[in-house]
Amino acid sequence: MTSAAEAAPSHPLHGRIDTAALRLEWAEAPWDTAVFGHPVVQVSRIEARTGASAADLAPFVAACEVGGVGLASCRLPHDRLRESMLLEEVGFRFIEMVFQPEFGDLQSAGPRDAQGLVVERARPEDLEEIVEVAGGAFRNERFHVDPRLPSRLGDLRYQNWVRSSLEHPSQRLHAVREGAELVAFFVTEQFADGTCYWHLNAVVPQRQGRGYGLRAWRAMMNQARLEGATRVRTSIVARNHRVLNLYARLGFSFPAPSMTFHRVRLA
Repeated sequence: MTSAAEAAPSHPLHGRIDTAALRLEWAEAPWDTAVFGHPVVQVSRIEARTGASAADLAPFVAACEVGGVGLASCRLPHDRLRESMLLEEVGFRFIEMVFQPEFGDLQSAGPRDAQGLVVERARPEDLEEIVEVAGGAFRNERFHVDPRLPSRLGDLRYQNWVRSSLEHPSQRLHAVREGAELVAFFVTEQFADGTCYWHLNAVVPQRQGRGYGLRAWRAMMNQARLEGATRVRTSIVARNHRVLNLYARLGFSFPAPSMTFHRVRLA
């Protein structure tokens, strides 16, 4: 293992610390850098060992300063309190609790009644309508609830995500329709282990509160089953209680949550 002094990275936007007290890895999130207009990095791994202190994080803090990092984020299992306290010592702040509900054994469960809703791969002519929905759909997640971050950039982030998903090599943009009308959209990804991951989803504003969420989610479970998935998994912030109730009603299970932290350098 190296000493803390030897752990400073050769490039400030990605690096690793590996000492007797701490292991930390981080890298730039280029898609977020493009949106926010300043470097954004994500801590992908942190393990605080006995005796770890804020001084052990000094190379990371210095790298952020040298690289002009405006936002650093980290997600931890809910019980990693030693690591969360260490992050808070160097300016990270708790932002949200996140669940990753899962529906297993999808094939045995059989089809769900979506009451006439149809799922299709989105077409280029659908894109602008879906992008508009995405720009106002995500009000509970971290880029909107952190008061230090401009909400409009959170909107842009999700709109860019939808645009890129139309021709993404592995992600798929789906339109859920009733007749010719758009009801909801989903960005999904199929993994080799049989998991269909739902990255983004939303009901169009004029259909909300009218029972379309349950029908659309059932339609997408049927779609995942038809595509050979054995399970569905997604991510939801704990404050989005309406959607948590929806997943519970659909029979999803809820593993232990994770915590999200942000370190923001105010201009």
